[in-house]
Amino acid sequence: MTRSSSVENPPQNHRLRFELIAGSILLAFGLFVLPGLVYWVGSTLLGQYGQDAGVGTFYGDFFGDLATGVLRAWALALGPLAIVELVRLLFLRRPGGNSSHDDAASPQVVAPRDANGRRVEPRVSLD
Repeated sequence: MTRSSSVENPPQNHRLRFELIAGSILLAFGLFVLPGLVYWVGSTLLGQYGQDAGVGTFYGDFFGDLATGVLRAWALALGPLAIVELVRLLFLRRPGGNSSHDDAASPQVVAPRDANGRRVEPRVSLD
């Protein structure tokens, strides 16, 4: 008798796997892609990065700043992950909300009905 895949991998494992993969991708983007974009925009708008310095020197300085704990380097590296997580927190749904508070905050409006129980729409006329 074989087990089904849902028994071997409960939904919590799928969620954890998704979170780890998404976090890794966002962290890799912040560490490797975003500094390259910053270099490109900076060199396009402001000119050359340094005296005979290129993208390799920029990445070397960036990772050196990460190693020494410079805040702007860590903000650049962790920025994509932090922004995505903050947006997710804004739209987080909390299970089992307080329904008595929800009912009191938004009273239900009962639409008028005719004798057959059908909803009657209000009419606006200029007469």
